[in-house]
Amino acid sequence: MKDIGIRLVMLSLLFIIAGCGNELDNYEAPDGGISGQIIDAETGQPVPLPVEGSSGVIVNLYELGTGATKSVDFYAKADGSYANTKVFNGQYRIVVNGPFVDICSDTVVISGQTRLDLKCIPYSRIKATASVSGRVVTINYAITPTRSSDVVSDVYGIWNISPGVDNSTANCVGLQTVKNNTNGSFVFDLDKEKAFASNAYKIQANGNKVYFRIGAKVSGKVNYSTTMEVTVH
Repeated sequence: MKDIGIRLVMLSLLFIIAGCGNELDNYEAPDGGISGQIIDAETGQPVPLPVEGSSGVIVNLYELGTGATKSVDFYAKADGSYANTKVFNGQYRIVVNGPFVDICSDTVVISGQTRLDLKCIPYSRIKATASVSGRVVTINYAITPTRSSDVVSDVYGIWNISPGVDNSTANCVGLQTVKNNTNGSFVFDLDKEKAFASNAYKIQANGNKVYFRIGAKVSGKVNYSTTMEVTVH
């Protein structure tokens, strides 16, 4: 009888522990989300950014009125868009530290899936076009600093085998650099680049597509052109 009593007590304790575990796991799921575009305040156009990841631009959400001390952080995308679909409803301050003259920020009340476009001033605006002849790709570019006092210190011509292109080693297999030249061109003879030969099977599997971008450094910050997709033969 004594053994039976002990077993009953132990069984009761197991039920209590299991019940507590279920209670602890029974938190409400996030009921809202935030998405939008980072927009050039003067042109109304999306601001291209570094590739999402280690070199990317981080979006910080600070919840207001709750005493929360930590932000919800996630990456903006290379096309200037951002999204986090799992955020609790409430009032937030949203801050984006990117290649902008001033910090890009605003306040927002998140109620369900909420959209907010953010306005900023990039350090520079870049126009670029690509032309191709066989496996020779020419990128023409024009860079305009947004403030007359700013100087473009470095210009990058970058290509990659995937659409994610910036001047970090993870998103660049080919790179050319010039100094202080706001109007010019880069010529990539891909047959002469080792990275093209070593990645030939990947490029062919992707329809012979390669991807190019121009970057411009001002005050230590790099702005980018949109990504250009080129098919080579």
